Amino acid sequence: MQPRSNNTYGASRLFDCLYLVAAIVLIPYFVWRRLYKKKKSAGWRKKLGYVPERPADTPRVWIHAVSVGETTAAETLFKALKQRVPATDIVVSTTTTTGQSVAIKRYGAENVFFYPLDLSSVVKRTLDRVSPTVLVLMESEVWPNMTAEATRRNIPIVVVNGRITERAARRYRRFWFLVGPSFHRIGRWLMQSEEYAARLRALGVDDRHIRISGNMKYDAMDDLIIGQPARAAMRAALGIAANALVLACGSTHPSEESALLTAYARLRASSVPSLRLILVPRHPERTSDVAAQILAAGMRPLLRSAMSQNIADDAKSPPSQIEQPPVLLVDTLGELKHMYSVSDVAFVGGSLIPWGGQNIMEPCGLGVPTLHGPHMHNFNDAMEILRASSGSVQVTFETLFPELERLLLDRESAVAMGTRAREAFMRARGATSTVAEYICELLHA
Repeated sequence: MQPRSNNTYGASRLFDCLYLVAAIVLIPYFVWRRLYKKKKSAGWRKKLGYVPERPADTPRVWIHAVSVGETTAAETLFKALKQRVPATDIVVSTTTTTGQSVAIKRYGAENVFFYPLDLSSVVKRTLDRVSPTVLVLMESEVWPNMTAEATRRNIPIVVVNGRITERAARRYRRFWFLVGPSFHRIGRWLMQSEEYAARLRALGVDDRHIRISGNMKYDAMDDLIIGQPARAAMRAALGIAANALVLACGSTHPSEESALLTAYARLRASSVPSLRLILVPRHPERTSDVAAQILAAGMRPLLRSAMSQNIADDAKSPPSQIEQPPVLLVDTLGELKHMYSVSDVAFVGGSLIPWGGQNIMEPCGLGVPTLHGPHMHNFNDAMEILRASSGSVQVTFETLFPELERLLLDRESAVAMGTRAREAFMRARGATSTVAEYICELLHA
């Protein structure tokens, strides 16, 4: 059973006032973000709680996923619940527009909406309209007014695939007097690893509410591998020759692209003349900046958006006979998995710089030989598995070129490394089943 809180108070205007003060302070940032970063806000009406009304008498699971990574990770849970409780309505919310786009593709527009602003009236309006039986929060997306109002309505709240980085833990500790009550309202924390669970306990969360379920992203490994004919068709659709070697660089950040372009140019000029490069920036709004870097390096970018939006449709079409530029710049959403699948070597971004890394499970789950930088602390559990299996290669700006060259030339050892990584991740599966079982218990409680 879901532990019930003794707190009978719901969403309050106290946090509304705090949010108002924060918004005033952050006005310059929002202006800079809009004008310089060219980030547009979307879905404001839905973020204010004006989402389609759903029947209150239907059992319903509301899964909240912040952005693309959480949205993708939620897919195995979505499918598992659909299989176990087919009569239950399952809806998904996201915070970011990129996450929203991916969610619509995966779950259908009728099941997707924007997560509301954490204002008391907005939260109440959203809960009135969505009428969830259970509220599922992916990873650690805990907001005061939402958790307070859901608790007042006796809606069980569970965090799944939970993770708390050291940086996040320090931030929560600093503002615990504000966020602590929200954490105590969570009925069950299903954490990815003991490391994350320990940080939660250190913050003061009752150990009785914490369980280690594993990482649901490993359960997506079964769906990753594609057959050789499909892989060949995808490569042809992207204008990649059958005998070419491909380096796919996913979720890259500033400064990483320039290093990769330099290494790529050296490799093509020396040992791997047939090499093709695919760049997938972490933030699509940086596309013009990355394209300018490619041009400055003496190469021509090919935007993925200039081709068909759906690589699966491309793969069904006859291969293009047009000679493609050497660098494919992916400015579309939800296709990183496909780019990794057509590659011979992968690089995971956000790791050469002290960002903390991006999702390394995807290329390694495909069995693609993978490189990453030294800063992968956001994925410590995955890195422990890879270190134990010798399933990846760590590089720096200085060692990027020689390690790339080694993996591209010594294909036997590179393929063996990719196989070790995939097999190690496959052994870590099972989290989704644990999470789905618990949510089903809540539905029938």
